[in-house]
Amino acid sequence: MSESDEKSIGRLQREAQLYRDEFQRRGVIYMSRVPPFMKPNKAKSIFEQYGEVTRLYLAEEDVQARRKRKEHGGNGSKQFKEGWIEFADKKIAKQVAESLNNTPIGGKKGDFYHDDIWNLKYLKGFKWEFLTEKLTYERRIRESKLKAALLQARKMNAEMSDLIEKTKVQEQVNERRKKRTIDDVNGGNDGGSSSAGADTEERLQKKLKRKFKQNRMIGAEYDDKDNKVNKRLLTSIFTRAAESNDS
Repeated sequence: MSESDEKSIGRLQREAQLYRDEFQRRGVIYMSRVPPFMKPNKAKSIFEQYGEVTRLYLAEEDVQARRKRKEHGGNGSKQFKEGWIEFADKKIAKQVAESLNNTPIGGKKGDFYHDDIWNLKYLKGFKWEFLTEKLTYERRIRESKLKAALLQARKMNAEMSDLIEKTKVQEQVNERRKKRTIDDVNGGNDGGSSSAGADTEERLQKKLKRKFKQNRMIGAEYDDKDNKVNKRLLTSIFTRAAESNDS
């Protein structure tokens, strides 16, 4: 290895160490509530008054919450629910969070955010990589839920299509059965009776009417016109019961 190569490697190592040291010096503030209609550019411009802001991320509100607000006559513009602000110096980040938390945003009198309150907290030991990992995990969860919902919708559509197809087949079977019955009824009329067309529907209804087997009533079995149990039968039953008890 030449002397120039050793110098290049040493320079790269020093630059990498400085880069790591720079990241170690950074600090992150968590904003639990973003003032209404505050956009990332506006938030960054406010925090840059106190120190160098390296990165800023504001999480958008849920799509359903935005849709409901719009349906009830509210503003339909995109809003943000929480945010993270990374400062180049963790000491400045900590001072900003402690001094601004629970204080009015201020600014020019009459400004849209003048009377709103900051909700800030310094996250000790928190690195920006933790946030990216969190967002990646949440995105995967949303994708898996969406995939499951799509699979469920496809399954329901397939079941509905199968049900519709079965219904069509059953209707065709009923139509063929009805047509066959009409042909049988018309064939029995020999085509010579003038009242054939009038009583075709009545005969068709009788032929299509379902019949259920019924058990004979006790009264009918013993020739009782009132469909009641015969007195002789009751006398016989109780006499036999008394004789068995006496024996």
